[in-house]
Amino acid sequence: MHKLFFVLLLVVTTAFSANAQTNYYTSAKDSDPEAVKLLSSIRAKYDGFSSMKANFQLDIAIPGQPVEKQAGVISRQGENVRFVLGDQEGIINGEAAYIIMHRNKEVQINDLPDPEETTGVLTPQTLFNFYEGDQYVLAVQGTEKVGNRSLKIIELKPLDRENSEFTKLRLLVDAAKKELAVVKAFSRDGTNFTFTLAETQGNVNLPAKTFVFSKTDFPGYHVEDLRF
Repeated sequence: MHKLFFVLLLVVTTAFSANAQTNYYTSAKDSDPEAVKLLSSIRAKYDGFSSMKANFQLDIAIPGQPVEKQAGVISRQGENVRFVLGDQEGIINGEAAYIIMHRNKEVQINDLPDPEETTGVLTPQTLFNFYEGDQYVLAVQGTEKVGNRSLKIIELKPLDRENSEFTKLRLLVDAAKKELAVVKAFSRDGTNFTFTLAETQGNVNLPAKTFVFSKTDFPGYHVEDLRF
């Protein structure tokens, strides 16, 4: 599946402290209790919403190239997700993942990833909880000023350093509002992703057809079913 689909909504900037870079961890149990508690409170808030909608900006920094900036929006209700990012759109429901590429007037229908495949991997389904489980060690790394907000920095180090697509991740969180503000990611190939949530709304009214794919909504588009 298109790499952007898996990396969709991630992010990163700023240097890590020497202490964080030189310590090696063997288990998620080594995580900073403060970081675990803070992220648990954020997850509890998001889990309390029947539906969510968020505006965001994704910055993609590829070495030697200008930073690419794309605005988007993501809606979620249970396990159903719909997002728009640049000229791409995605619908993820209990049946499949539909990736709509407006520039090429093409739709790709993909199987849903197995649950174990999404563990520790950032996808639209896991945007608000990908940091859970035993894939990362978490640590609070101070604060960072973004606009008029002072945000807590939480660093995530993958335990499986050899197979993880990202060398490190960082979350900037609003501790007072219990919200994710920025997700940052460093890819092994040197590409950096910065995903900034501009606004997150809970318990929003979403039309029933939000998470339903219909060919009639995309006249003239070539639909390719890649499911096994």
